[in-house]
Amino acid sequence: MSFLKSLTLSASAALALPLALSGTAADAAVVGSDAAACQAGKPSVQVRVSGFKRAGGTVRVVLYDRDGWLKKGGSLRKVRVPVKSGGPVDVCIAVPKPGQYAVAVHHDLNGNRDKDLSDGGGFSRNPKIGLLSNRPKYAQTWFEVGAGPKVVPVTLMYLNGLRVGPVRG
Repeated sequence: MSFLKSLTLSASAALALPLALSGTAADAAVVGSDAAACQAGKPSVQVRVSGFKRAGGTVRVVLYDRDGWLKKGGSLRKVRVPVKSGGPVDVCIAVPKPGQYAVAVHHDLNGNRDKDLSDGGGFSRNPKIGLLSNRPKYAQTWFEVGAGPKVVPVTLMYLNGLRVGPVRG
């Protein structure tokens, strides 16, 4: 390859990189039964779930307020979508009104609607969890939703031996 051609390719790549990095979660396809709320700019949460161990099964996003945080029957809303690739998934979940909320995410790897040791999970604001401390406090996870969609990244964590953490590449 000639020096000039190499330089041209390098310059093209250098110009494309900022464009690729400037993409926002709003540019990605938003999925789930509440997708219209995010697309219409209504109070909602666009949960960007990443770090999948592999494609398959379903991912469930559960919305909570302070009073119901991780209590049985305490959720405000649940959205479940299929996991078709190992890349990030943007799941929209509508909120009742602007305010403080938190989300819990469960990757049901085999799609059996049960929590198995191979499944992954995570929470808004990505608090550290471990084998013995796997239920973070609401204060570690809450975020504010205003009049429009709030983008909230969640990195999934999986059990790996005696460690709970993101999948290592």
